[in-house]
Amino acid sequence: MKLMNSSASLEERREDFPALGRRRNGMPPVYLDNACTTLVPRQVMESLQECYANYPACGGRRSRHWFAEEVSDRIEGNPDKGIKGSRRILAEFIHAGSENEIVFTLNTTHALNLVALGFPFRSGDVVLLTDKEHNSNLVPWLRLQKAGLIRVDYTVPDDRDLFDLEAFEGKLKNGRVRLVSMGHTSNVTGYTLPAREIIRIAHQYGALVLLDSAQAVPHQVIDVQDLDVDFLAFSLHKMCGPRGVGVLYGKKDLLGRYLQEEEGGGFVLEPVFLGGGTVADATYSSYRLLDPPECFEAGIQNYPALIAAGAAVKYVQQIGMERISAHEGRLNRFLTGELMNRYGDTGWFRIFGPQDAEQRGGILTFEVKRPNAVRIAEELSRKRNVMIRDGVFCVHSYFNERFGQGWTLPRSHDEHRMVYRVSCYFYNTVEECRIFLETLEEIFRERSYL
Repeated sequence: MKLMNSSASLEERREDFPALGRRRNGMPPVYLDNACTTLVPRQVMESLQECYANYPACGGRRSRHWFAEEVSDRIEGNPDKGIKGSRRILAEFIHAGSENEIVFTLNTTHALNLVALGFPFRSGDVVLLTDKEHNSNLVPWLRLQKAGLIRVDYTVPDDRDLFDLEAFEGKLKNGRVRLVSMGHTSNVTGYTLPAREIIRIAHQYGALVLLDSAQAVPHQVIDVQDLDVDFLAFSLHKMCGPRGVGVLYGKKDLLGRYLQEEEGGGFVLEPVFLGGGTVADATYSSYRLLDPPECFEAGIQNYPALIAAGAAVKYVQQIGMERISAHEGRLNRFLTGELMNRYGDTGWFRIFGPQDAEQRGGILTFEVKRPNAVRIAEELSRKRNVMIRDGVFCVHSYFNERFGQGWTLPRSHDEHRMVYRVSCYFYNTVEECRIFLETLEEIFRERSYL
């Protein structure tokens, strides 16, 4: 496996990504869709290939042979061999107290649903969200509300689109909020919540906190113990890792040992899926589950991807999370300044979220409200291989509330509007941002917007 030079420049890091070496129409890709998914470096690909080539077997407790030991060593670790497994690598990455607090999932959505379906709600409980939740942190709660199991409530931002701690505390004062579940960093605006203060206030009123950190963990230092967060979910595919691997962090006492129904349950998260890999023993009439995290990881896992997840974490750690965050901030400041200088006074161009780029990380989402405002993302790709995202970014509720349902299908040509998102990562450059800006300007002029 190729070793990384920890002192390499970010420009040199680009050589690790085969996709950046591709050409179409003689031009390289300009990949600015990182909030959706990031590119994958050779080091992670080599980790996947090594597993499939050298030890393509089951891990866990299933088999006791050579190949199975190789798999288990790389996931669970083997101190005698000097191997630190992926589970511990991930635990240390988010500063968890124990690797047993790390549950492997398919992705962030899967992790959030494990909490929604396994949380011991009581009649009258409220789950409190923000107004900009991804569907993955909205629809599971709406389903429970529809079934009459909980009530969903929302807290709204202040007039600067920043989190309103006073309004948030007001929602908690009636004592019915059992769980606060919020997107740590918005995939629409890039704004990061004041999570520590939110968690402190929620705990004062007896509520637990789940953070959807899909857009936070890949971009900044996260310390779950310092935050005192109860549950936290994220995906590896948003941080140079393999697809199909996510993580649910849960405090040890909230995961706990699974309590059988005859024991009266308890205030612990219950496993949702049961079967192979979760069972310590079973008879025709009863069963006993393994301790966490195993009781949450049902069935054959994607072992190569779990191993590669550790390689992805090592990769971004060697770059440095502070360095990644600072670089994204520089790119966003540059883009924001250029876009506002060019279009800020047009009346049809608007940036979502806080207007200070420092508060939006690597995400810049903007609205174009002009006739024929659609398909700009396709033209960017066609003209210069510039890749950004358009649409609602799986946050239908926010845009429907803001623009009215059916806004993407306006009654007349003059009512067209579309929302576009540029999202950067450490391998993006100022030159790529310039290419995006120049191509966008060209499109605007061709459409007679300017």
